[in-house]
Amino acid sequence: MTKILRTLKLTRLLLLALSVLGTLPLETAEGQSRTNRSDALQALCRRLDIGQGAVVADVGCGDGLDTAAFASVVGATGTVLAEEIEAAKLQQVLQNVKKRGLHQIVPILGQSEDPQLPDGLANLIYMNRVFHHFSRPRAMLERMWFDLKPGGFLVIVDQQKGPLRDWAPMDSREQQHHWTGETTVVRMAREAGFLFHDVLDHLWHEPQPFVLVFRKPLEPKPPEGDPDLPRQLDAKALVRALPPIPKEGSAVVFFGLDRGRAVVPVLQEQLPPATRFFDIIMDEWALSREELPPESPRAGIETLRTEKGGLALPAEVQVGLVLFVDAYHRLWEPLPLLQQLKEHLPGSGRVAVVDRQGPEDESRRFAGHRRRLSSQIVIEDMRKAGFHLRETLPAPAQDRYALLFEVEAPSTKPIHLSELAPEVQAASVQTLPFAK
Repeated sequence: MTKILRTLKLTRLLLLALSVLGTLPLETAEGQSRTNRSDALQALCRRLDIGQGAVVADVGCGDGLDTAAFASVVGATGTVLAEEIEAAKLQQVLQNVKKRGLHQIVPILGQSEDPQLPDGLANLIYMNRVFHHFSRPRAMLERMWFDLKPGGFLVIVDQQKGPLRDWAPMDSREQQHHWTGETTVVRMAREAGFLFHDVLDHLWHEPQPFVLVFRKPLEPKPPEGDPDLPRQLDAKALVRALPPIPKEGSAVVFFGLDRGRAVVPVLQEQLPPATRFFDIIMDEWALSREELPPESPRAGIETLRTEKGGLALPAEVQVGLVLFVDAYHRLWEPLPLLQQLKEHLPGSGRVAVVDRQGPEDESRRFAGHRRRLSSQIVIEDMRKAGFHLRETLPAPAQDRYALLFEVEAPSTKPIHLSELAPEVQAASVQTLPFAK
């Protein structure tokens, strides 16, 4: 019965599209290599176990080049949903379907905020250089979550690795090319309810794009934000463990995301009245130059933004404490930022890093997308920037570590893993399983 209903649903979609669109001839896009690109798609599908009988949605299918490649993957028993928001492009795809006898391809006329895919049908939703054109990316991702089967994959291929650099207004993106940063895509997909799954750049036929893979949870609940956040932390315990801030002439620089935002009001209450509090918005997090974190701005707190990985603090500011809470793992290239911060830290200044433990052999790129980072990587970053591990602080949650660094050169030999607190030792050598 389920198979019959599915067949009827797809037949209705095809008949509706045919009646509305008609047909026009299709020409293959000039300069594109069907063989290389097809090979890349075949490899990607093999990696994700997408094969005969699967349902693939090619969102923003353009002239149908990738759509035809997917048709060979899913075979005669599968279905490829060719989605476009421009009727003229779908007309071309329909003619191509007719010429090649690809009866498993169903055209879908989508909208700017909804691809109009059948709910819960797709094993894979794929977008090739389409995401940066979305003027309403949150709405599109939220709809795609419902369009996928539990455990289904979302693959986003786009151009700019690393953080967002093009701050064009979202409304202008639909008709223009403004590349969307990789870290921005990860943030939006996770907040729409997807789990980060993998990076498959090495399977692609071009070196420039990123190829990100997300997954709908196997036992999905209606999405309420990121399904893989760290545990709630004890903000009061963390603030109590921090070194005292000098009463006069110093500032606090705070980088906090996700659960780390709970530290802001607690820390602010404990600061001496004359202490300046800078709440930093990171390039790796922001979606626009106007966006602020939850519950911001707060009275008495100054907001600053990083710019291309750096931070321009006022020249006169002397920093008593830099605090990263659930934020350090997102830094794409931390060394320039750490060196700039060091210029504002007197001998008594400290840097504290609180984060979720990750495997020691995981790359920084993966660590940022998975929202976790090995404490040993943090220690090595700090060493390169001229900081020394002073001590480990009590962890504010079971899945976190808390490290305190100072600027002064160490008076004894460098601290090795065996000299760290037992809980940090255990966390540092433990390889956590990837999110399922």
